[in-house]
Amino acid sequence: MGLFSSKKEKLVAIFDIGSGSVGGALVQMPADGKSLPIILKSSRTDIVTRKELDFDLFLKDMILALGFASRSIYESKLGAPDEIVCVLASPWYVSEVRLVKINKEHSFTFTKSMIDELAKKEIVSLDSLYKAKYGDVESLPEVIEHPIMSISLNGYQIDDPLGKKTRSVEMNMVVSLSPKSCLDIIKETISKSFHHTPVSFSSFMMNSYIAVRDRYMNHDSYLLLDIGGEVTDISIISKGVLKDSLSFPYGRKSLLRDISKKLKIELRDAKEIFNLYNKGVITEKDKARLEPILGGIGESWGISFKECISTLPKTLTLPNAIFLTIDSDVKDWFVKIINNGEYIKGMVPDKKLTLVSLDGADFFNMCNIKNSICDPFMMIEAISINRKMELYD
Repeated sequence: MGLFSSKKEKLVAIFDIGSGSVGGALVQMPADGKSLPIILKSSRTDIVTRKELDFDLFLKDMILALGFASRSIYESKLGAPDEIVCVLASPWYVSEVRLVKINKEHSFTFTKSMIDELAKKEIVSLDSLYKAKYGDVESLPEVIEHPIMSISLNGYQIDDPLGKKTRSVEMNMVVSLSPKSCLDIIKETISKSFHHTPVSFSSFMMNSYIAVRDRYMNHDSYLLLDIGGEVTDISIISKGVLKDSLSFPYGRKSLLRDISKKLKIELRDAKEIFNLYNKGVITEKDKARLEPILGGIGESWGISFKECISTLPKTLTLPNAIFLTIDSDVKDWFVKIINNGEYIKGMVPDKKLTLVSLDGADFFNMCNIKNSICDPFMMIEAISINRKMELYD
């Protein structure tokens, strides 16, 4: 860069691709580290909820919602984005935290090429995990990110390890992959509105980790809990480092689907009766029918959570704090289940649980909104992407 060159503002389109909806936002990223990202426009399109979950139809429905979201951002006529970032939630990617170890008899210099070589080996081993999780996928998996969470040399964690002599290395890294066919159809759909704009991918897990880490600096150990449309994702952070990620298949749409089946009503009616229950305006007759069903669903979700957590190494203590991201229409019910459920409380030290439900207001000091809705998912992603641009651009 020249003596008088400076970083310029960037216009970034962000697409939040979940299992319940697809969000889109146009964000003005600041030219310096002092200003905040500004969401100029955002929108959200629900993915169709079907009575039975069929993955091929699910993918088509997601792409349809993405098309609506991208056209909405394009038609705002607020400017052409310099780049596009797609943030994927489960089940559109698979991710695993890996601990890589090297021990040698003689000291050696730790270099960037060694990091790349170690990452490549981990990616190969994750290929088999990917196929086991998604079945017979015709498309090869493609890496969307592999950030290094921490590096220890000779047993000591070091922030700047490159070029240093050591005899042992421990590298904690996250590798996230997605089917190439899925990434290609996402890019093809977006290109119908935004031609020739570079597209990159990231996971919601990493974006929420960065935003929560920077917002809640007094917490260094906690769970990130994301209850999506079809999947619940759990990430465990210990001493500031993302140690593991887990998931099980249950979310907002699963809840409505179960109510529909057990009450033998249409999905739209299940949503309506659940909303009336949440608002406290349901009839006594409907309340008597619904409450036993919700009790069973809550217990089942708690058992699934416990079974998921039980797969963690015994040496990893479950933190007392949970940061929750969830759609607003089911938030209050799930918050009650988490706070009151012994399945979760019984697993944390002293049964003392602190649950923080992340809303847009939590991030007003880190992200501005201009003539747009307050969407906590888009705010989290704008904050995280801005932070990564500050570090790497």
